[in-house]
Amino acid sequence: MTEPTDESAQPSAAAPVVRPRRSISAVWIVPLVAVLIGGWLVYKAVTEKGPTITIAFETAEGLVAGKTKVKFKDVEVGTVKAIEIVDDLSHVSLTVDMVIGAKPFLRENTKFWVVRARVAAGQVSGLGTLFSGAYIGMEPATEGEPRREFKGLEVPPVVTSDQVGYHFSLTAPRLGSLNYGSPVYFRQIQAGQVVGYSLDPAGKSVTIKIFINAPYHNHVFTNTRFWETSGVNVDLSAQGVRVDTESFVSMMIGGIAFGVPSHEQPGAKASENTRFILFDDFMTAAQRQYTIKSRYKLFFKDSVRGLEVGAPVEFQGIKVGEVIDMELNFDPNAFDFQVPVTIELEPQRLGFVAPNESIKEKMDRVLINKGLRAQLKTGSLLTGKLFIDFDFFPDAEPATLESVDGYDVLPTVPTTIEAIAASLNRFMKRLDQLPMEEIGRDLQQTVAGVERIVNSPDLKSSLDSLEKILAEVKQLSASTNAETLPRLNAALDQLGQTLIELNGALNADAPLRHDLRMTLRELAGAGRALRELAEFLDRHPEALIRGKGSEAQ
Repeated sequence: MTEPTDESAQPSAAAPVVRPRRSISAVWIVPLVAVLIGGWLVYKAVTEKGPTITIAFETAEGLVAGKTKVKFKDVEVGTVKAIEIVDDLSHVSLTVDMVIGAKPFLRENTKFWVVRARVAAGQVSGLGTLFSGAYIGMEPATEGEPRREFKGLEVPPVVTSDQVGYHFSLTAPRLGSLNYGSPVYFRQIQAGQVVGYSLDPAGKSVTIKIFINAPYHNHVFTNTRFWETSGVNVDLSAQGVRVDTESFVSMMIGGIAFGVPSHEQPGAKASENTRFILFDDFMTAAQRQYTIKSRYKLFFKDSVRGLEVGAPVEFQGIKVGEVIDMELNFDPNAFDFQVPVTIELEPQRLGFVAPNESIKEKMDRVLINKGLRAQLKTGSLLTGKLFIDFDFFPDAEPATLESVDGYDVLPTVPTTIEAIAASLNRFMKRLDQLPMEEIGRDLQQTVAGVERIVNSPDLKSSLDSLEKILAEVKQLSASTNAETLPRLNAALDQLGQTLIELNGALNADAPLRHDLRMTLRELAGAGRALRELAEFLDRHPEALIRGKGSEAQ
């Protein structure tokens, strides 16, 4: 019989077992690595990206976006990313990506400029850009507020912040031939250069910035003088011709020199940014500087052609001032023209300074009373330039100290030529006053009388008689020479013989000399006896009556 089947006893199918995957498929390795590298690159780019700045220039000449570099000491510190023109078309704006290390140095005092090949002030720079192209130079700063927008310099700075030395300012009436980079000399050694210039707000002077390198800045004192050395200075004096120039470079492009005048001792050391005056030349700088100045007016009635503003005013050959203004005025009272000349005197040059205006006025009056006058004189026959000379003219007409437009007026005298012309004019006037017709008639009568005398027979007979007398005198002279001269020669011979005999008689061994000596001795003894007799009679006058023996009684 068949047994029932037990389904539970039958074998069952195996159940599926789910097991987790133990590793990532190799297919995903490459994308995963790429993601990691990309993330790392993004992180690195973000963390190492430097700041982005903008620089404004007037022109983008030689600059290329994505190529032009920013360099400091020839090391790349940035790249120009884009170049754009601003809306008002006044300049261009450069977007520059800087390296992260430049971030601490991007401050308000940081400077940027374009480095190109330049030839200026006798110096050549940027020759490497002829092959590599222009780049942007940078001068970092560590002071000031952080900044991301800058205005680039159109002219590269001559002196960088890492150079040791001092900056100084010079004041001059004009710039002359000076420019950026013009040399500054000390004892003909280049000690610095011009780093900038600007017009003063009032427009009456120019401020020139210079930089003196170390150690030459230690030779700039408070009394140091600066002067221009542009071109060649030629001085023609009594010692001859002197030519001064600092160097060939300064002769061509201009320059500045400085030093302490020889008549002064160096003062205290000048501090940085001290302001000095820039003189036109060495001779002007070497002169003594005077602070007290007085202004006067002079009135000339004659031509002042050749007199210019700046012409010297001298006293006994020494410059004491200069001309500062001239004009032409019409005098309605005298209906005449006159030329007022304003001068500026430096009384310290004369060795005295009045302590106040009253004493100054008194001194001026005393000098005028003593004959102090101003006169125009020619300074050079070649140029015809005039100058004003003060001197004492005791014979000048009396004058008083007057005041016009707030200036004291000093009296003047005509020039020497004008004085001669005035004398000739007075002589001609007197000559015109003479009775020339009467003088002419008298002269004619005198000439007629002389002619009658010359042609008269009496004068002719007198001349004949005079001729006969001269002939007789000539004959007498001839006879005198024939008879008198032999006798005179004989007398001279006899006189010579007598002198020879007299010389022999007076010889030391001659008898006559011995006899003469004995006679002189006897005369001396007689003289002594007479003197004794006179003394005796003076004591005993009664001896003349009683005799010599009576004085003993």
